[in-house]
Amino acid sequence: MFVPDIVGRVGPKYKVLADVFEEAVIRGELKPNTKLPSQRILSYQLGVTVGTITRAYQELERRGVTVPVVGSGTYVKDKVKTQEEYYHPIASRGGMDLCLCRPLILGQQKRLSESLEALVSEPNAQRAVLDYFISDGLQGHSTTLQTWLNERWQWDLDASRLLWTYGGQHALSVVLQALTRSGDSILLEGLCYGELINTCAQQERKAVPVAMDEEGLIPDDLALQCQRHRPRLLYLTPSIQNPTGVRLSDSRRLKIIEICRRFDVLIIEDDVMYCQPDERCSPLVSIAPDITLYIGSFSKYFAGGVRVGYMVLPSTLQPAMKQALRTSCMHVSPLLLDLVCRWLSNGAMEQVEEEIARELKARYRIFYKMFPTHKRLAVSGFNVWLYLPENCDSRTFKNELAETGVFVRDAYFFRVGSYPVPNAIRLSLTGPVSRDELKTGLQFIKDKIAAWRRL
Repeated sequence: MFVPDIVGRVGPKYKVLADVFEEAVIRGELKPNTKLPSQRILSYQLGVTVGTITRAYQELERRGVTVPVVGSGTYVKDKVKTQEEYYHPIASRGGMDLCLCRPLILGQQKRLSESLEALVSEPNAQRAVLDYFISDGLQGHSTTLQTWLNERWQWDLDASRLLWTYGGQHALSVVLQALTRSGDSILLEGLCYGELINTCAQQERKAVPVAMDEEGLIPDDLALQCQRHRPRLLYLTPSIQNPTGVRLSDSRRLKIIEICRRFDVLIIEDDVMYCQPDERCSPLVSIAPDITLYIGSFSKYFAGGVRVGYMVLPSTLQPAMKQALRTSCMHVSPLLLDLVCRWLSNGAMEQVEEEIARELKARYRIFYKMFPTHKRLAVSGFNVWLYLPENCDSRTFKNELAETGVFVRDAYFFRVGSYPVPNAIRLSLTGPVSRDELKTGLQFIKDKIAAWRRL
């Protein structure tokens, strides 16, 4: 039994006792889940009242050192377990999640720790990031993003065309709010980011599908839908399409820009999906900056919890977009922006991108080994579009997998309106936490496909 030594200590006895117990825990003398002596026995050993021991134990609980268990006693808190419980998702279905499209947490924790430590020693920065601003934000943040984008794309971009957002999804919502009204038609790729489809429905915008093939959006159908619906906006993901992974061909990029100019349609270029450094191509906004709203995000390039994105806008749209942003959230948290800008400035963003790229290449090797006949992708992002046997509906297949604890996205999730649904599922290779978990999930899928082919 641990008996604290309080000889020579000054101050209220209950606080002295609490200090000695806490020091023993810090030194490791009292291990997690160790039961403290009963109050009555300890009061006898130390020659103090039971009330003093009671107050000491209450003080330890207040400090987070111990936890009382009814009918059992007081125990040293297992802080690791407590943290795991505290930070556990409220909604967690377990199993192997190949739905979740996210960057894996590799070296980001180290970069976060370093940036927070730097911020601790900068009182001017602390004061600034805790203040209240309008949508313009802080000069240094805007300049940092401007410099980074100019270096990344070899642009000569003016900072007045930039706007921070809370990630790509928030940017899309702000664009719809600023530039369209209830009942307006918006052209979307026939298979499209599912949450944008939901956003259109919630804001009472009419989502109109445009046909796609293996080269991306089909220009002839785009022209036809422009004639029929006179849309205000066209949304597309030209660099790496979600969910199919197709890249829009160069010839089609020029045709699409020409059609949008002809029908006075603005282009929303969603470029938030991760694309490996050696596979990047110039965005549409570099070709048609006057009609293109470019959306980027660090949620797919650094960490999902970093809900920070940005827009590159035609200058004429800046006032309307700022007003919509103020209506939406007033301004993006300067604390989040400061962390992102530190990572942009000190090279952490590029280092993490390289770490993600290495891990992703390893996961593609696992996938192609498991599915050797699958067509090699020209652009290898987080997701793979996998076609199923003709007799197997993707929704049925998804539900059967879910019963075994493996979760994927079926094609219906990405369907715009009544667009024809291909018999395919989307797998996120970065959803599983480990490569072994990915192998297990892919094996389940491979076995399930084989079973359907035998029917």
